[in-house]
Amino acid sequence: MGNEREQSEAVATAELAEQWHEALQELYTEFRKRSRDALKDYDEEDVHQARVSARKLLTLLQVLDPDGETGLYPLIKKAQKRFGRVRDADVLIGEFKALRKEAESEDRNDEAKLFKRMAKLEKGERKDQRKKLSRKLPKIVNNKLDKKWKTFLKDDLPELAAQADVRRSVRELKDDYRKRRHIYQVTSDREGLYSEQALETLHQVRIAAKRSRYTAEAASFALDAKHAEDAERFKQVQKQLGEVNDRHVHIQIAEDYGPEALDVDQEHWNLFRKRLDDQLKASLEAVGEL
Repeated sequence: MGNEREQSEAVATAELAEQWHEALQELYTEFRKRSRDALKDYDEEDVHQARVSARKLLTLLQVLDPDGETGLYPLIKKAQKRFGRVRDADVLIGEFKALRKEAESEDRNDEAKLFKRMAKLEKGERKDQRKKLSRKLPKIVNNKLDKKWKTFLKDDLPELAAQADVRRSVRELKDDYRKRRHIYQVTSDREGLYSEQALETLHQVRIAAKRSRYTAEAASFALDAKHAEDAERFKQVQKQLGEVNDRHVHIQIAEDYGPEALDVDQEHWNLFRKRLDDQLKASLEAVGEL
């Protein structure tokens, strides 16, 4: 009886390790392919998917190797940051173009010119970030990393997979989300809904929701249907708070440039800033229950 139980447990452990292996290798293959393709012509989708696959790999590595003993986490994190900076610029340029067209369609031509100017300035930032990506990524994502990855899968993964507790990791992330949500509620009550302090704590809520979502999605093979429902809920929270964050970032970028860099007089600058503030307030008002 004891031998049968041990054999059954051994089979279950082997199957779980194989599931981890399959999920990780699929993500790593996507990450490497998108990394190579992104460096060819900086295609926006390749940059985006390289960043996403890197983020999901980091999510699973945090569950498997929380102490970072394999040394993979910091390397993939560096690559993810490099892609992130290019991706952020891609997104901002697209948003500023869309906002310019919207302003033009409503005959707010002065505002449209400002968004056009912001898109142009952001293109300069993207150019710099693309150069850094081309220069720094090959030093991170290369044959040396591939070798380290293969060693990890062969030598480290079986034991790490047997020890991993995905459900506990998900619980801890959900607890962190609730904690950050509470901090936001207290901060917004104390400092004001539109204060910088409240917006920063709300951004942390969004990050916590993103972590919970990605963990539940990436490790879905080790979780039940309830966790899939949670992932969908966190996805909706992330989307809503992402819109708030985007509006906030638009204001921060406009302030960083200032009226002089945007070549606008004070009157039109004040009108433009009010418009951005109104957009931020509207996105905050649209946020449902967190």
